[in-house]
Amino acid sequence: MKPIRLYWWQGEGEHDANRRNFGDYLSPLIVAMISGRPVVYAPVETADMLAIGTILKRERQARRFLFPRRLHIWGSGAGNPDERFPARHHYHAVRGRHTLAAIKGGGNREVALGDPGLLVSHYWGGRPRPAKQHALGVIPHFVDQDTPAVRALLQIRGARLINVYASIDEVLRDVLSCTHVISSSLHGLIVSDAFNVPNRRIVISGNIRSNLKFADYYSAYGLDEPAPLAGQAVSGNEHPEDLVGNYQKRDVDKLCADLVRSFPQL
Repeated sequence: MKPIRLYWWQGEGEHDANRRNFGDYLSPLIVAMISGRPVVYAPVETADMLAIGTILKRERQARRFLFPRRLHIWGSGAGNPDERFPARHHYHAVRGRHTLAAIKGGGNREVALGDPGLLVSHYWGGRPRPAKQHALGVIPHFVDQDTPAVRALLQIRGARLINVYASIDEVLRDVLSCTHVISSSLHGLIVSDAFNVPNRRIVISGNIRSNLKFADYYSAYGLDEPAPLAGQAVSGNEHPEDLVGNYQKRDVDKLCADLVRSFPQL
């Protein structure tokens, strides 16, 4: 069976398996699950497809003999408001409405919206879900891990640190074991939504490269981005439900159905 050549952001995980950000490495897992085919990493120059991640700007590297190539795009997103993407690619799904609007000429309005990371609920499938053991899961982006805000959150009774460098199964199991989640990682929020765990974004530092990606993700539901929690406002004495606030349930099932339906036939 011919493998799918997929590009995903490897980061330091390319050389160190202990530094693989779970959100980026969801991409080969989910693509293999939905396609039923093996998936191999490929640089954009030779890839067939881009999927999960704020990686759509990499499309400019898709060239053969200096001539532009077409890629299959399934769920990738924009990182900045000024990014624009050529219409030549096969756009099957993009992360949200902001990315769709950045496709020159408006793109194909039949493009599905949503982050394929939501399909972790399909990946977990019929496996037993762990009991709720923790009142609050704390998922800092890797740039935020060693910060006063994270240390304050972990002072809350029942709080558990969820490491984005842990294995995907470990991260999913930890999220399922929590009653609430606070995350500065986008895919921490996405996985929590997939498992219907009330969650809220926390802004801890200015080191996360893209703020647009959060608004882009929520736009797929037709929602404005919920107001994030300010890291400097956390004392460690809060109740988890007060930190999360009024969580609005997302229509995850619709987005998942659209993503599965739109998967390209490569």
